[in-house]
Amino acid sequence: MLTIDWKERLANDTKDYLTNKLPNKDYDFDIIFNAYPERVSGKIPSEVINYVSGNIVTQLGKKHAKYIHFYLHLWDKKGEYGRSAFITILSRLFKKAPATYLEVLEHAMASADPTELSSLLERVILPVLRKDIPKYLPQVLTWNEHSDPEIRKASVNLIIKLIKRRPDSIPEIIDHFTALWLRPLGEDQANHIALFKAIRKIAPEAYSKVWRDFGHQRDPEIVEILTGTLQHWEPDIEEFVEIWTKSGNARVKKAGLSAMRMLQKKKKKIKK
Repeated sequence: MLTIDWKERLANDTKDYLTNKLPNKDYDFDIIFNAYPERVSGKIPSEVINYVSGNIVTQLGKKHAKYIHFYLHLWDKKGEYGRSAFITILSRLFKKAPATYLEVLEHAMASADPTELSSLLERVILPVLRKDIPKYLPQVLTWNEHSDPEIRKASVNLIIKLIKRRPDSIPEIIDHFTALWLRPLGEDQANHIALFKAIRKIAPEAYSKVWRDFGHQRDPEIVEILTGTLQHWEPDIEEFVEIWTKSGNARVKKAGLSAMRMLQKKKKKIKK
């Protein structure tokens, strides 16, 4: 835990850095915290990085947009500390000027590893998305069709976090994802299955409606998605699956038979 003395020192060192070094494009921000004596596994504690990063935003005030090159340098050139600082800084600045910082965020997303992607989206986007779904959800949905599979996966994970907090967003999300079923999904099947499993837990009736709307389909990919989401028994669902078990399409029949075995187990538990 940061002591009051160290908070004061870090705040003063941040002020000195922002006054005397940053305007001269000296982006070696680690000078602010390198003297901190305690280490965790040989590294500066994340609490220190977060505190310094928050202080940078506070002290820059309304001048924050002048230093976008600095934030990008933190992400691109300053390693783990820089990326940690970048996420904290952007989580504070994005809500102030989303139009300004969207490009900055997407720059970071392009080179982030899966853990960093998750942190970026949860800390930067989720807070504003929860407050204003109509404004931000369309942007998140574009990431679901990004060329990078990791970004597509991360966007779905973000949407799952959203619907847990804002179930009212589920109808629009269902419309978007089921529209994608008109074309091949390939490896993205797993993302759709994860999403609709989450929807089933949060909004069972909305999930059942998806089955009523699409259970008559014979497209192997749609069948595999629907059967892949099954976690319970319903009579209407069993009727659809029964038809799939007799399909002449090998993929549909295989998915149907596997689903039927699971449904029968769930059905027996209900009767007991």
